[in-house]
Amino acid sequence: MQSLTSDDKKELFKEAFQDISAILAGLRDQGLSDLEIFEFGKSLINHFDPIKMENLKIESDYQDALFREANDL
Repeated sequence: MQSLTSDDKKELFKEAFQDISAILAGLRDQGLSDLEIFEFGKSLINHFDPIKMENLKIESDYQDALFREANDL
């Protein structure tokens, strides 16, 4: 797979922004408040945050190791 050029990335982000804006406007039209939509957006950003995902994986691996150790006792 070829790497995306800067222009390709700009176009993808532009399309994604338009799609996401339309979806969020639909949520508002269905009665969700701006604060609810904002909190939802923050949760999405956190979900895809690579640092948070790595920290969650490390914590999960640690918890799994503790569980395995406890089962061995």
